[in-house]
Formats: sequence, structure tokens, C-alpha cells
Amino acid sequence: MVIQKLQELLDTHKIKYTTISYSPAHTTQELANYKSQQGMDLIEAVLVKIKNEQIVMAVVPANLQINIGSWREFLHTAEVKLLDRKEVAELFPDCEFGTVTPFGNLDEMDVFFASELNQSQEIEFYQNSYNNLIRMKYSDFEKLVSPRKEIVFSTISRYRAVIDSVFPESARQKISNYEHCLLGLSLENQEFFTAKLVAITDWISRHFKKCTVMIGDRLHRITLQIDEGLNEEQALNKALILGREYINREGVVFERHIDTCTFDVVFSSEIQKWDTYAEYYKKIQYLFAEDKKFANSVNSFARKFIERRFSASNEEFNHYIEMSCTYILEELAIFACLAESSLSAMVYPGSLYIFEEIAEGQHPSLPESLQKIIYVALSLKRR
Repeated sequence: MVIQKLQELLDTHKIKYTTISYSPAHTTQELANYKSQQGMDLIEAVLVKIKNEQIVMAVVPANLQINIGSWREFLHTAEVKLLDRKEVAELFPDCEFGTVTPFGNLDEMDVFFASELNQSQEIEFYQNSYNNLIRMKYSDFEKLVSPRKEIVFSTISRYRAVIDSVFPESARQKISNYEHCLLGLSLENQEFFTAKLVAITDWISRHFKKCTVMIGDRLHRITLQIDEGLNEEQALNKALILGREYINREGVVFERHIDTCTFDVVFSSEIQKWDTYAEYYKKIQYLFAEDKKFANSVNSFARKFIERRFSASNEEFNHYIEMSCTYILEELAIFACLAESSLSAMVYPGSLYIFEEIAEGQHPSLPESLQKIIYVALSLKRR
């Protein structure tokens, strides 16, 4: 019934919107992956009960969650709670949990918006099922819903970032001495989808005043060649497009902390045009050919990457390892450029063994700018 009411409302007001229907052949995991990649544009309706009486709707980006404490603080009462799955099902028996249509006004329910919604040009939302999606302009959505303004609430990430390890370990107590950090961002990597990216940037903003975010667009061409079998030109073109799409979608995440931390975004495709990059890459290539210990480390890291994707019996297995080695050497040259002008910490959600070894001084022949980077491995935990 809500679906029919909504479409009548949109059509009556001559609102332009797009509907997307997924066939039953799409798996639950595929639909979940789509949800996690949609940035702040995908919104979700959450139901909140106040003083065991009034139930209102709060609309938030689907990759964030309500900070219920902010409601309690604003209303000066502890009697505020989120409705659980069972309670939502009683109110909306035809809806899959998490897909209540965010037009509470159609059910005579007060609706409140999270402030992050104001940053979206367009929004999209599920319509009673993860198989049905609607996309429309945010301005039209706000006009039709007429959200209430009385309650101001905040949001938090669905994940919490904590330090897993620091290399060298002796630098753990010195992190506060570093004002600048480097964040290398791998495209199409689940660790950098919106919900986790928010947790990472939240952590960075609490520990550093400036962060240089390197979007590995040109680097990603190698991954596309390995995973999708594209030729180099096809892979490069796609990688460059994916890089721009990513920052267009996720740029708002970096802007959330503008008052506490400056996030400067650079692309590997830009850095790899620098003269200093060519110099560093040439030196690192030479060391890879001449320094057996360094070469073994790079090959070991590359092999582990490929083993997660292919069996050793694959006829391209050794070639893929060579390509993965090229990726690592290019990445090292890029970070040598980025660390050249400042004392920096490198932050990453997980382990990058070659950077751990460099930070511990195991490869002293590498460029000095790489040697001075400390490596901070983060762990992301679901709240």
C-alpha cells in the first residue's frame, strides 16, 4: 500500500524519479555488496520510540547509524530507543528489515533528517524490499517529506577503527608527534567502502591534522588486468574512470572533518607523471634486481596476493606474480614521493608486509623518504 501511495505522490507532483528492480537471480550477498558501495546517497529510515509513546522516523545515510545518545541528550531523557527487527515488522509487516520507505509522512509519522543528507544532490532508497530501489533528487525528497527540525541528532560509523599494530613498535607512543599521515586507497577494495572509510577517517581526524589520501587509480590497472583479463589500455581507462567515480561518490566522507583534519586527495596517475617519481621508481627497480633480500620480500608479498585469487596450476600464475611485483614497486615509488617533504605516518586497514619491513629498517637501501615513514595498521570492528 505504501508503494502505491508513494508512486501516486511522486506522479501527482510530477517528480522525476528512477526505479530499479533486481531480478530474483541476484543473491543476498550481491545486493548487500551493492548497498555497501553506494556512498552517502543511499538512505535508510530508522524508527525511534520516545518515552514509550511517540514513534518517529529518522532518515540517515544507510552506511551510517544513529547516535541514539545524541537524541537522549537533546531531549533530556533516557527514554529513547531504536525499534528492533520484531517491532519494525509489527508496524510494517510487508517490509524487509532495513527497507522501510523513508516517507513517514504517508503514515502520519513525524520525520527527522540527519544533517549529512543535505550534502547529496540525489538520494536513493529501498522500497519495502532490497530488490526495489528508487532514485530521485534530494531537493524533491525534502520538499515532499517536509522533515521536522525540532530534534538535532548526530550519526556514527557502523565500524570502529582501532590500532592493530605499529611498525616499528617503538613508534607507538610517538604517534601524537606526527601531524601528517598518508592513506593509500585501493579501488574496489571492501576495506574502503563507505561505512569502513568513515571509521578510518574518523580515527585519522582524531590523531592527525593533515592526511594525504592517495587514490590508486593508475595502480589499479594492474589489478584489473589480473582479475578481469583486460589489456593494458582497457585496464588503464577503466581504472582512471573508477578513481574519479570513487572520489565523486566518497568525497563527502573526507569533508566531514574539515574543522579538525585536512584531507588532501591525490591520484596515483598524477604522481606517476612527476620527475621525482621516475627517479624513485628507477632506483627501486634497480634494488629489486640487485638486492636479494628486498626482491624476496616483494616476491613473497606478490605471491600471497595472487594465491588468494588463483591456483598455482594456472598457466598465468607466474606472470601474475610479476605483474603484482610491478604494482608494489610503483606503489613504493609513489609513497617515496609523498613522504619526501614531511615526517609522516602511513595508515592502512590491515597488513602490508613490505611497508612493515621498511618501517622496521629491514631494507636500508631504499630511498630515505620511505625509511622515515612509520606504519600504522588499523583493525575495523563492527559496532
